[in-house]
Amino acid sequence: MSKKLIAVAAAAALALTGLVATPAGASTITVVAITTTGTTLSTTDVASHTSSTSAVTAATAMTSRSLDFALATGETPSVTTGTTTRNVVRFDVTTASGTTVTVTSAGGVEVTDALVDSAAKSYTIDRNLTTLSKVTATGSLTYTFYAYSTSTTAGSVVIETPSTKRTYYVKGLAGEAYNITNVKWPTAITSGQDNDDDNTNLVTWNTTDVFGNSLESAQGTLTAFGATTPSVTAAVWKTTAKVNEAKLHGTASSSISLSLNITPRSLVAAGWPKPANSLFVTVSAGSLADQVTSLTAQVTALTASVAALTADYNSVAKKYNKLVKKSKRVALK
Repeated sequence: MSKKLIAVAAAAALALTGLVATPAGASTITVVAITTTGTTLSTTDVASHTSSTSAVTAATAMTSRSLDFALATGETPSVTTGTTTRNVVRFDVTTASGTTVTVTSAGGVEVTDALVDSAAKSYTIDRNLTTLSKVTATGSLTYTFYAYSTSTTAGSVVIETPSTKRTYYVKGLAGEAYNITNVKWPTAITSGQDNDDDNTNLVTWNTTDVFGNSLESAQGTLTAFGATTPSVTAAVWKTTAKVNEAKLHGTASSSISLSLNITPRSLVAAGWPKPANSLFVTVSAGSLADQVTSLTAQVTALTASVAALTADYNSVAKKYNKLVKKSKRVALK
């Protein structure tokens, strides 16, 4: 191709680019204000969050199936006075001029541009919306929507116009303990152990909120029952092992019962299953010497039982052998 043709082609390409290009600033996002706490809606522009470690977090955890951002009982989400907790993150997106704002969420984050329906009844969290779209216009250049997640793992919210794209990360907070999980009871309790790091009379467990998020803090109460029961320590969160731990020490009778409990607010009325809030077990206990004596007695009893069974087997075997010999003699005749 000649230099002249190359020049003509380049000029045509530049001209075409000029025809289809979006005028600078025509659909630019000028402000994304994020509100999670306080009694006044934010107007401060927040830059895009490029890492999940800087995720926007709702002020409080979800505790029911209903969304909540109203600032006082009976008030609409747009009211800016009053006090209450927040279960969602509010985004107010302002554009330079009229354009289409598109919102896309991922990673477990859901979005909604309304918190109540036409009858002013709160929407529930199971709407499963991950995309929104709104056209802003002169006189109404701000688009308000809400993002929420039932997980403590950060998911993304992408806000776009034809000329701007911003990404934010959103995560939820773990709520109150709702389920006891991963319980490990001692198989036996040795009486007389001190409450120290060498104590092996341990009960460990985890707790989760209604959404299955782990609570990394001391949760639950362990109680011992019996004629003579050991002392029980309060639950302690073990940061390295990531479990709750309680110790039993002191004097215990030969058999005790252990009860592990949490006291959540039931969300059955909101459609959730009953909380797994109580577990119970019976464990043998006593001094090490008593346990050895007891085990020795059990071994002796089992040995005697085996000896008796062996004698019975031998007696039956002798009778069987006699019958076999007698039948063979009869057959030979």
